[in-house]
Amino acid sequence: MRQILVVPFIISSGLVTSSFASAANNSTDSVITSIPVVVSASRLDTSIDTAPVNITTITAEDISQSNANNLSDVLEEQAGINVANLYGISGSRATVDISGFGATGAQNTLVLLNGRRLNDVDLQGANLSAIPLDSIARIEIVRGSGTVLYGDNAGGGVINIVTKNGFDGKQGKLKLQVGSFQTNRLSGDLRTNNGDTALSLAFDGMKSDGYRDNNAYDNFSLVSEIDRQRNNKNYGMRINASREKIQLPDYVDEPTFKSDPTATMPGFVIGQAKEHRSSLEGFFDGNDLAGELTLSKKHQEATIVGDTAADLTTVSLTPRYKHQFDKNKIIVGLDIYHSHLDTAAAFSNFFPPPAIIRNRSNTTRKSVAIYAADTINLDVTTSMHIGLRHEQVKLDIGNTGNTSGNTNDSSNDGVNAYDFTVSHVHKYGGINYIRLAHSFRFPVLDEMWNYFSGSISLLRPQSADHFEVGTRQKFASGLDLKANIFIMNVTDEIAYDSLTFSNVNLDKTRHNGFNLDLSYPVNKKLKLTTGFSARKATFSNGPNKGNTIPLVPETKLTLSGNYHITQFSQLKVDFIRTGQRYFGDDNANVGKQMPTYNMINMSYSRQFNHWKARVLIQNLSNVSVANIGYYASYLTPPYTYYPLPERAVYITFEGDM
Repeated sequence: MRQILVVPFIISSGLVTSSFASAANNSTDSVITSIPVVVSASRLDTSIDTAPVNITTITAEDISQSNANNLSDVLEEQAGINVANLYGISGSRATVDISGFGATGAQNTLVLLNGRRLNDVDLQGANLSAIPLDSIARIEIVRGSGTVLYGDNAGGGVINIVTKNGFDGKQGKLKLQVGSFQTNRLSGDLRTNNGDTALSLAFDGMKSDGYRDNNAYDNFSLVSEIDRQRNNKNYGMRINASREKIQLPDYVDEPTFKSDPTATMPGFVIGQAKEHRSSLEGFFDGNDLAGELTLSKKHQEATIVGDTAADLTTVSLTPRYKHQFDKNKIIVGLDIYHSHLDTAAAFSNFFPPPAIIRNRSNTTRKSVAIYAADTINLDVTTSMHIGLRHEQVKLDIGNTGNTSGNTNDSSNDGVNAYDFTVSHVHKYGGINYIRLAHSFRFPVLDEMWNYFSGSISLLRPQSADHFEVGTRQKFASGLDLKANIFIMNVTDEIAYDSLTFSNVNLDKTRHNGFNLDLSYPVNKKLKLTTGFSARKATFSNGPNKGNTIPLVPETKLTLSGNYHITQFSQLKVDFIRTGQRYFGDDNANVGKQMPTYNMINMSYSRQFNHWKARVLIQNLSNVSVANIGYYASYLTPPYTYYPLPERAVYITFEGDM
């Protein structure tokens, strides 16, 4: 069942699949190198200049100079990414969509932390607010399928967040922020090393009343890592933890959105949710052999129209062998995962006759995948990439309760993915490529188990065929250009059907898109960047043939100027224009579209010896904005909104320890 309107935060479940060592000793902190090293594109260290995909690398310096207050803000500045935000200031439960999937964008975009999957087997997607912004060394964004190397959820794209470690340089920094909506925040970034051993720790704590009534937020997150280097080998341990508590004010109708978007609808139950996450990961990265062993746990509680609780435990083992000989760069890997989820749901007086409806699910999901990829240098300028993956997923799901009684079901599905790319590097540094790929996605638990009825409805895995043509060019003037066109034909796309109140395999769909990114250093003080993306997602068959898939913006435009006024002061201005899209659930396209909206963010920062101060103004023009809304035929008018903040001001002080 779809969670956003009915029962947000009800459940969190998970399947942790592919991961890789972060190669953290290669990451950057505050220096942008001329040839950035990425790992997401090949699951190996590689130069972005030769990676045969549309990839963007955002460095720690880019983040520190941005107008971002959290990770979802950083991604929102990218034209090729649509960020859907329910609760405004924290980025809590914000979802990202790279290839135009709309409401299921989070299930088709894989988010990694040092190569470890953050996507769990639920409709929430990765929790971006659980990652301290100051812990990030770089973010690698791959627009296009990454299924061969990373498995489930990667059909639309991959976002890999690489954190800093102690080998990046000694650091002791604290940051204090105060701002609108009674927001208070304390964060820190601590790093040190002693010879061949390094330690890093970053934390972030935030409390706020939130933009809307009954929308208080309280979060703390911690990312830590200990590394040891010996004989060209890197091994160590990562410990991550987060806790979050948030109030859920639900949607507002159209008259309320226009008159008082901060309000809570009269008569609505004010919900709240809690979440605790922790993970322990041991990793090893040698010349040819690498791998990770991870134990992760998550506990969630939610109260809205009922009470729910979920406990998830996942163990993953991800060894791989990488080797280069002659003209071949080969990687062979094995991904093994075992997840167990226990979920309880109780609803009182929600459905007539008045009664307490209780259901409990017990789910085990096992996944084994083998993959292989080879990048072959055909000559000095031309290379070919071939990749194959086979993944077997076994699911055992059971329900106990007073509705459907005791029911059980199981599935054992095997699927394949491939990737074939040819790229050509020009003598002056440009690269052109053409790509064919096949991807898959498995249904998540709450697409198959109904909290209210306890019924279990298994779905078929989703699959897609991809075609992509792209180019990257860097000119002598300093102009940097990236562009690509993609076509994706999806079979058995998994989505929510508001007519049947259940998740289904849709008729065939088609997702087309165009991305363009330009960056130009006007002079030593001013740098301009712009991005434009267009998406066309439609039903290819069935009763909605030719209709547009809801919640997919037709276009998105970003403009950014970064001006260094002096050596110690900077002004940054961002303009983001998001195009029209149909309200969620309006597959028939019978309603109006959500309007185009413009957002302007601006910041001024100044360095004072070992201290830095910043004033950030988000939504400078003070427009009323919602980037998520739903069509509900039983309302008059039939439109609902999740409002985002109007003008907000944040003041940050940052200093060395």
